[in-house]
Amino acid sequence: MATYRLPKVLNEVIRSHRDQFLRPVQPKNGVGAFVFPCRKLVFNYCERSGSSKSMMEYLQKEATRFASENPQIEVIVQPRPSKHPIVRAFYTNGEQKTKCVRRCSAGEIPEVVKSLRDHSGHRLHRWNRYVISDTPSVRGIYSPFHDKAVYSISDLKTK
Repeated sequence: MATYRLPKVLNEVIRSHRDQFLRPVQPKNGVGAFVFPCRKLVFNYCERSGSSKSMMEYLQKEATRFASENPQIEVIVQPRPSKHPIVRAFYTNGEQKTKCVRRCSAGEIPEVVKSLRDHSGHRLHRWNRYVISDTPSVRGIYSPFHDKAVYSISDLKTK
């Protein structure tokens, strides 16, 4: 059986544009599966500074429980000498978000971690329109104050 070989020119084109032909598949949420937006959390703290005291207390008591409850998130604990404690989250869309927890108590750190875990990873931006639609309405958004007729309660009781 004969094997088919690509022409030399075509092989060179494929080699020069390999990154265009072999792109990694981005995980997407769809019908079949849910991909969690937060993929990794990194806890950085200083072993000697007083600002990291509550972070070390959180890591000793609650971090293992958080890691076991969220197996889809990679949890990394790293010392960061002579720096304030931070929690850094990495998301599947390539973004990262960092929160400094130097003034947080050990009870407030789980709230910060939960907010980073639940964040979508997209940058926050302000919506200028109230309704997002492919076919915007000609009339605009309905409001009961647009009605010109004014009714009193006594009119409604007689009807």
